Amino acid sequence: MNRRYFLYSAALSAITPKVLFAQESYPSKPIRLLVPFSAGGTPDLVARLLSVQLGNQLSQSFVIDNRLGANGIVAQDALANSTPDGYSLLLNTGSQAINPSIYKKLPFDTFKDFAPVSLIAVAPALTLVVNPNFAAKTFKEFLTLAKKSDNAVSFGSPGTGNTLHLAGEMLNSMAGIKMLHVPYKGAVPALNAVIAGEVSACFLSTTAAVIAVNGGQVRPIAVTSTNRIKAFPDVPTISESGVPGFDLNGGWMGIFAPAKTPQAIIHKLSNEIHKAVETPEVKAKLLSWETPPIGSTPEAFATFFQSEYEKFAKIIKVSNIPMQ
Repeated sequence: MNRRYFLYSAALSAITPKVLFAQESYPSKPIRLLVPFSAGGTPDLVARLLSVQLGNQLSQSFVIDNRLGANGIVAQDALANSTPDGYSLLLNTGSQAINPSIYKKLPFDTFKDFAPVSLIAVAPALTLVVNPNFAAKTFKEFLTLAKKSDNAVSFGSPGTGNTLHLAGEMLNSMAGIKMLHVPYKGAVPALNAVIAGEVSACFLSTTAAVIAVNGGQVRPIAVTSTNRIKAFPDVPTISESGVPGFDLNGGWMGIFAPAKTPQAIIHKLSNEIHKAVETPEVKAKLLSWETPPIGSTPEAFATFFQSEYEKFAKIIKVSNIPMQ
């Protein structure tokens, strides 16, 4: 037998059992779950809900680490610099697919430094709301006003480059209208601006829209999906109301690991997440938050993420949004 082959085989046989044992015994200590949002928001609530269920399934605790700042970049950077052993994970939203097209320089490579683990949930639509006293009573009337060149229609958002902002820019581009964008420091201030009449409209997550509409604070005039949604069955879609082909989901959440995390661990986590979101308690809670559970494979999530990146990159380019 070739001596070099013999030595290689001996070394492989000595190492492989240790590697396999390490993966099979995973997890053997608490897992940190980074969340780039403050406590109490939907992503944070989902992270805590999942952590409890996954902790039960894996017989190991999950520790939530809220790392706020820079549209999720602070938390992403923390994950990118973590040991790729499955003990540091990140729950993030569409901002991760948007940031490469918004920021000139990121402290990491969005596609090389992260490993998609599983898509958790995708909300069906965003809802466009206006002040109850706004002149336009229907979305078609809204479009007519927005086509005027005098900034007759404005929309608020939580700032430049987030999903709620890009939804408005996508509408501007596809409908040929000229809504004026007014950035605020968060979704709540943007909503309050609509309620106070400072701006004409804003896009909201379905959960936030249901609360605001039921409270009589705003009026829904359209949703961004191709089909009407259960929460507002009488509210038309943008696509059916004069902007054919308009289709935008209401936001998504997914789990990422550092690149080079062993595939055995990635797939084990993916399988456990799928089980977790399908448990009756977790599924019911996610549905109550208007975030239908998915629980995808790593490969399916990677494909979805790529499509989200390409979609928003196109919107940002067409809208001439300056890079930060």
